[in-house]
Amino acid sequence: MKVLISGTSGYIGRHVTALFVKNGFDVFIYSRSGEVLPYQRRVTERIHEGGRDFDVIINCARPHWSEFSSAEIADIELKLLEQLDRFAVTGATKIHTSGVWLFGNASYDDLNNFRFKPFEVVKLDVTTIENAIRNKWHVVYCPSFVYGGENCQLKRMIDTLPNRTMQVAIPSLGYNQYIHVDDISKFYLFLVQNNIADVQHFIAETKGYSPEAFAQLLLDTQLVKKVNKISWDAFEAASGALAMDVEKLNLTLPISPWFTATKDIRQYIKNDI
Repeated sequence: MKVLISGTSGYIGRHVTALFVKNGFDVFIYSRSGEVLPYQRRVTERIHEGGRDFDVIINCARPHWSEFSSAEIADIELKLLEQLDRFAVTGATKIHTSGVWLFGNASYDDLNNFRFKPFEVVKLDVTTIENAIRNKWHVVYCPSFVYGGENCQLKRMIDTLPNRTMQVAIPSLGYNQYIHVDDISKFYLFLVQNNIADVQHFIAETKGYSPEAFAQLLLDTQLVKKVNKISWDAFEAASGALAMDVEKLNLTLPISPWFTATKDIRQYIKNDI
């Protein structure tokens, strides 16, 4: 079975690619320059000239906020999915990686019905997702915080803290769920190996934490040295409006019945860092 993956050099894409290679799929990568290359020969001439011959298409790519505006990101992502569609056989399994910021202002009823209530910064992404759903892509909404594996996001976050000190706005209003990068990869493999009618999926560990409780967990395990509890005004002044929206994010996700978490962030923090 031929699989085409974009974003293979990114955090999630690297792990998805490794799992599909391990499970014997014929994996190709879609490069930033638009080339389709076999995974085992990453530095080579163009070897694929198009044609609808991929049974599986997976998009893990997303332009970074530091390089592009919100409008540019939405435009790039929309065009990328259109380009990837050109390689899919009829009836191909297509998976797009998205996130919960599209539901940043959602109620639980909104979440259950996949009604978008996005943060302003991702408002333009709604058109991309609606277009993907019309074109029969699976859209997987991952939590804001993914951890584990190679180049772990949690470890990177801790390493960038000045003096290993976390800032937490008080009173703590948010609630976040988490997911191990390997569990994302396993869910994508499950979608490919099974005929799932549902096309939108929230995936996350059931147990979540407020920002204050999560900071305390890191403090208790001595991964951070200090937690500064500050006012919301001080937090916004120090970190900006978007960071404040993320700090306030309070979603209890209706997790897909097809998803089973095999990892737990508390155990990861205690045993694997």
